[in-house]
Amino acid sequence: MASLSFTLLPEALMQLRDVLICLSKFNETVSIEAEPDCLRLSTLNVTKSGYASYRLDAPSFFSQYSYNTPLNKDKNGKDKISCQIYIKALLSVFKGRAGDFKDKDTAIEKCEAQLFDSPEETECRFVVQMICKHGVLRTYKLIYEPADVQHAIFARSDSQNQWSVDSRFLREILEHFGRGAEHLDVYCEDGRAVFTSYTEKVIAGTEILKQPVHTSVAIETRDFVHFSVEEGLHVAINLRDFRAVILHADTLKVPITARYTRPCRPLQFSYGIPEMTCEITLMTRGEGIDETESVPSQSNGVREVPARPAQQVAVSVSAGGDGVAREQQQPTQVHAQVQPEPQISMLPPASHGQGTKQITSLAPVAPIDHESLFVAADDDRQWDEPQYEEEEREDMLRWDSNLDQVKTFLMPIDYLILMKSLVIGGLAAEYRRHYPRQRI
Repeated sequence: MASLSFTLLPEALMQLRDVLICLSKFNETVSIEAEPDCLRLSTLNVTKSGYASYRLDAPSFFSQYSYNTPLNKDKNGKDKISCQIYIKALLSVFKGRAGDFKDKDTAIEKCEAQLFDSPEETECRFVVQMICKHGVLRTYKLIYEPADVQHAIFARSDSQNQWSVDSRFLREILEHFGRGAEHLDVYCEDGRAVFTSYTEKVIAGTEILKQPVHTSVAIETRDFVHFSVEEGLHVAINLRDFRAVILHADTLKVPITARYTRPCRPLQFSYGIPEMTCEITLMTRGEGIDETESVPSQSNGVREVPARPAQQVAVSVSAGGDGVAREQQQPTQVHAQVQPEPQISMLPPASHGQGTKQITSLAPVAPIDHESLFVAADDDRQWDEPQYEEEEREDMLRWDSNLDQVKTFLMPIDYLILMKSLVIGGLAAEYRRHYPRQRI
């Protein structure tokens, strides 16, 4: 037995598609509540910081609406059918039919939907039928899940700050905000309403440091339909949610009203047409008990925005402290690297009429930094043309027959005794003329 059935004309079907697109920006599922006088579509995001609700009036929005009283009532004792379904499943049915309204041959004449909620049925089904011209009938069967729907509570009577403006003005503002912006700060100053989008810093592992970007757009308060806001009061909301709301309100070409009390309290956007009422409730950020940090001022004169979180400032300060520590440690490391290596001295072979004398020690050579951007002064040869023949000649091993006469030089004996034996044997001159060719 069908608990709910309704019929949509092409214009209402397009409006329902736009509602589903807006709801998809908040969550992947949508809650459907059927009542005798209306059909409500709502969703709550995962963080429970954004709630969207669309109330479709049964007599005016639908060309035909039939509601059967369910066996069970809700907690308030009111007749209601509630279920939950994936938005992508509904968009695959309604969004894909957007082009069919313009094609005369496949134009949709009406859409009929039925919701089956019978205890005898093993599966809860939502059946949608698209009736086109020439007797073409398209049927879609979707499965839903019964669920208890949660609603956000907002007291309009306590809203001291509110403003109303044509959605067209806010739609033009969105064109100035980048896609990477995260938050939107709204405040009043000198007779103007200022909308500022900003992006927080990102410091994580291999990611590139993203500096905060601020974009401010001001609208004269006289351009608003109604404007009553405390001077200098800052409230910040999620820019992604704000964008979804404004884009949908612009499709209806209606003014949008914002109501709020103070920062860190809910803000509600409301707009609609006679057959549809739209309410979106968002959580705000700003000067609260635990959020008192302000946005650091930029070099271009950007004002301080109290809506910035305190955690970001702490991260930037700690990052700067690490940089100072690294700068202080760098001179110590460089000093350790430039220390000269131990000096090496060699005794030359003795000659006739002369005693042994010491060769001047080699000058200390600083190690070459291979990661440096400059070439060391004593390493210019690496830019010369390669001399492969000389390298092969130097690396070649050869045998010197004269080494047989000084084979005692290779024995592990004291160097002074060796030189004395060479002088006595008359081999000092011969050894002086023929040095070993093998590198030691």
